[in-house]
Amino acid sequence: MKIVDRIKAASRLLFGYDAVKNTRNRRNRGLDPIRSEEIELNSWDRDRLISTLMNFKRNNPVVKSISRLRKTDVIGAGIAAQPMTKDEGFNTRLVDLWASWCEYPEVTKSMNMAGVQKEVIDATLFQGDIGIILSRSGDLQLVEGNRIGNQWSSQQYSEASSDKQGVIVNKVGRPIRYKVGQRVNGTLEKVKTIPARDMILYFKRVRPSQWRGIPELAPVVNALQDISEYEDIEMISAKVSASLSAVVKKDNAAQFELIDRMESADQDTLGRLQKFEPGQFHYLEPGESVETISSGGRPNVDGIDWCIYRLRQVGAAVGIPVEMMVSLIGQSSFSASQGLVLQYQGAIEEEQRCLIQVLSRIYRWKVRRWIADGWITLPKGQSLDTFDPFKVRWQQPAFRWINRSSQVQSDAKYLQMGAMSLDDIASQFGESAESVLRRKAQNIVTAKMLADEYGLDNWTELFNFYNVHASANFADIVNPEVDAFEPTEGE
Repeated sequence: MKIVDRIKAASRLLFGYDAVKNTRNRRNRGLDPIRSEEIELNSWDRDRLISTLMNFKRNNPVVKSISRLRKTDVIGAGIAAQPMTKDEGFNTRLVDLWASWCEYPEVTKSMNMAGVQKEVIDATLFQGDIGIILSRSGDLQLVEGNRIGNQWSSQQYSEASSDKQGVIVNKVGRPIRYKVGQRVNGTLEKVKTIPARDMILYFKRVRPSQWRGIPELAPVVNALQDISEYEDIEMISAKVSASLSAVVKKDNAAQFELIDRMESADQDTLGRLQKFEPGQFHYLEPGESVETISSGGRPNVDGIDWCIYRLRQVGAAVGIPVEMMVSLIGQSSFSASQGLVLQYQGAIEEEQRCLIQVLSRIYRWKVRRWIADGWITLPKGQSLDTFDPFKVRWQQPAFRWINRSSQVQSDAKYLQMGAMSLDDIASQFGESAESVLRRKAQNIVTAKMLADEYGLDNWTELFNFYNVHASANFADIVNPEVDAFEPTEGE
């Protein structure tokens, strides 16, 4: 080797990133080119992937659990809008309009707003993305990701094309149109073009230059298939082991040939298969011997740990701990369970923040229509330049504490400090502050009526109030007119 080649070889060892150093196996494996997600997951592969995941959603209990947890914990009773403009009358009118519209906000009139939110948040797991059309009628129309794309005769496989699997972009990569069709016998037909201003495409972004969503379960679909196939193998082994299947070996080849000539309908009765009744002796013919099929120690008791390990990988990809998916949280300590819940809560809050961005756009679109149609008017003397009618706060469902008494004490302190509102506390139980206060007012009215009916001196006797402890500064009690922190004259 020449001295120059030696220097080059030494420089490769001494400098640069260790990640690019090749072993023989890595060199033979090759290098995948850097391409966009629309090329890496083309239309044909996308359909196959979605079909596999949807089949898992229907038939796989673990995947069904992932879908249920995503809907229940992220959405729950729904993420509610709370107008926060400067005018209370305007806020009250918006609350009424929004609540009325949220009863049936989509075109089929089969889902409320909470149902729409659950379908949107669930679609990224299996479809990769979902379209939300802002229709001219003022309703929402949900479009599953498998309905966005091109017909089979007009598929695009070039990165230079402006058509990114149904998303038409301009020169700078901004979506300007979407192609939406109908699924008929598995193929996309009757494709129409929808302007980007009338449709929201919701997906989890992997990189900036991405226009279609990738199913969140895509990285772990092979792990899910491995677990499913392994369970099938173990179940077959368990059935074989439980049935004590046996093979009768014959030395007479002529009899075997005669049996093989039987009709298929006679094979089970007169042919090769026989049923041995338990607790009975069976006599063999001359030249026959019996051998049982060994299960080989199956089912494998160590397979449970292996499946749990694979499920941990699945949970890590979607932000759901395996203890939540298969209900193992009770097998750990109390402190470990609390840490697990906090970790899971962080993932849930991130999902909620992503969805709130879409909900805010829908809210602005709907409020703008109400103002244009005259359903609501701006406060007197205000205009869109001086008054923001779109200012809103979104109330997410909150987690309940494992320790109920600690939760009550903590919520009371947070409420007293102003760090939490009554809405934040009530959301843990699927309620709002208004509904809680209204129900409390109804209870007071009922208590007064019952007190009069049964001759009680005071209706508060029905509530069984508990003792309340308070603390105060002694100087304030002695001389409330004097500031306890300021020295008085003459001191």
